[in-house]
Amino acid sequence: MRYHKLDLTGSFVDGPGGPRSVLWVQGCPVRCPGCQNKALWPEGGGREGSPFFLALRLAGANRPVTITGGEPFYQPEDLAAMLRYLRKMQPHVNIIVYTGYVLEDLLDMAQAIPAICDALELIDVLVDGPYLRDQDHDGLQWRGSANQRAIDLPETLEFGLGQGEIVTLDWNRPVLTLTPAGDVLGAAALLAPYMTLGELAETRRCGEVAPAGGGA
Repeated sequence: MRYHKLDLTGSFVDGPGGPRSVLWVQGCPVRCPGCQNKALWPEGGGREGSPFFLALRLAGANRPVTITGGEPFYQPEDLAAMLRYLRKMQPHVNIIVYTGYVLEDLLDMAQAIPAICDALELIDVLVDGPYLRDQDHDGLQWRGSANQRAIDLPETLEFGLGQGEIVTLDWNRPVLTLTPAGDVLGAAALLAPYMTLGELAETRRCGEVAPAGGGA
């Protein structure tokens, strides 16, 4: 599996329930205008790691997992294999996957590529849809733009799709997170009233590649 970075240090910006381990996969055919991770577009970049090796590293950290990129479903067979290994090693791990495709398109693609369905059945939350620059604002947390949906996949696949419904989670309300180091993290709009209470620093955005030294 081609991947760009594996960060096991614990992220609070790549989905709720942190700290989370994060895997950035390499290669993306979606290529959204304004993408913050253009270095992850080329399919030949990054490095190679077997699905078993990556699952072993993620399971060993014993944290919730976020998989982003790049485009995870650009490598559907490897993604499905890695998720299967991870579920065997850590059955109750919470898994969030970010994709530039919408779920409806993934299900259409799965008719020709069954591994896409195999992967979807192993994911807890799918954040779907391309990044749209005109729908990005400083009140967003855990998403790049407001069009992207946080989909409860187990509920959607079991109940929602039969009724023609996508079951989504409410990620529209940003929250403040207190880290073990004593830092308070949150969307820029949420932190604005507290600007005089301490030193403010900008962190990387959700999905943005971690700076050098943040992982393997």
